[in-house]
Amino acid sequence: MKISVIGTGYVWLIQTVWLAKIGFSIQAIDLFEDKIEKLKSGIPTIYENGLEALLQETMRNIHFTTDIASSAWSDIIFLCVGTPQDEEWKTDLTYIKQAGNDLKKTLIGNEIIVIKSTVPASTNAMMYELLGSKNPVVSNPEFLREWLAIEDFFTPDRVVLGFKDGEKHEVIDTLMEVYWYFSDKWVPILQTNWQTAELIKYAANAFLATKITFINEIARLSDSIWADINDVAKALWMDHRIGNKFLNAWIGYGGSCFPKDVKSLIHQFHEQGLGWDILTKVDETNTSQVDYFMKKVWNHYWTQLNGKTIWVFGVAFKPDTDDLRESKALVIINRLIKAWAMVQVFDYNAKALENFEKYTYGLATGIRNFIPIVISKTFLDMTKNADFLILTLEDKRVLDEDFDMIANNLKDKTIFDGKNILHKDVMKNLWFEYMWVGC
Repeated sequence: MKISVIGTGYVWLIQTVWLAKIGFSIQAIDLFEDKIEKLKSGIPTIYENGLEALLQETMRNIHFTTDIASSAWSDIIFLCVGTPQDEEWKTDLTYIKQAGNDLKKTLIGNEIIVIKSTVPASTNAMMYELLGSKNPVVSNPEFLREWLAIEDFFTPDRVVLGFKDGEKHEVIDTLMEVYWYFSDKWVPILQTNWQTAELIKYAANAFLATKITFINEIARLSDSIWADINDVAKALWMDHRIGNKFLNAWIGYGGSCFPKDVKSLIHQFHEQGLGWDILTKVDETNTSQVDYFMKKVWNHYWTQLNGKTIWVFGVAFKPDTDDLRESKALVIINRLIKAWAMVQVFDYNAKALENFEKYTYGLATGIRNFIPIVISKTFLDMTKNADFLILTLEDKRVLDEDFDMIANNLKDKTIFDGKNILHKDVMKNLWFEYMWVGC
């Protein structure tokens, strides 16, 4: 079976190495020559746990190229292109349409087009019509978590395949051949129609975002009545109907998926003449969660941060990634420097710090010329000459740091924990003034 994967980034490369690992020969197509040359040398173009070793192991099964015409005569062509948003939260399908128009020039009519990109309802139908209704089109959304993407591909919760109503059995059988790997691993494979598969991805991410927002709303009430949100969350976790995932109070969700998918789903409801107050509130609460958290800082210092040196731990949106997209840390840092505070930052991920350094050149530039942002090499280095600490990353490695030394370094001995990761009793025993989300 000949398989091509067309894309521009994260899902494209993960899909490619997974297929190569289970034994398929892959044509991996991307428009950028520099990216292809780097991959030919065995160097990943994205940061993901275990990816470099897997890429080098599977390169014998992958042909990297910029020639989209090489996808001709493929049995299956996976589309993994970007689907950004416009200013009205509508999903921009420019790259999907561009890929379809490029393929239209080379297809012979038998190739199965599989859309892995996150796309709104009717996109697969649009692609089918764009290709002249000659090629089967299948919706196959991905459910990858950054840093755990390789694990998620090999041990997914489910595989979703959306087919055109009345699709030929041979098309369905061909897709099932690709996913034979899961046949003896008890992984559910859901076969449904296009619209259902398209909606499943948005519904899953929107529901997880709603769980995060729910516990953050409870955290605000917890603050007001002096309850302990951590104990509230633990009690919820103990209920098997609820579970312990995505119920941690913190400064809000970020990354490339949740914010984009929540907004896109709201837009899809509006397009259908429907309103969804729950999801609108989810987005509003997530946006305002930083305001709620920063109010603790403003109140404690009476808004007088001018001249303060503030230590911020974490720049990526989650641990062990280099991804700064929608990172709440960036919002907080921007507000601090606009208040004329000095900022020192650290992240355990060196690549994240590299990306942050590039990002800072456009961050409140006029102020930054007078107030530099210091990027520290170690966690302890960051605490030197700092007044207080703000944690914006739930990386458990921080629990192994020497907080006795940190207590000596911090001038104000004050910690604002935006991820509720530290143990409040330990911090208070070290005489820190410790404030977290939910109390």
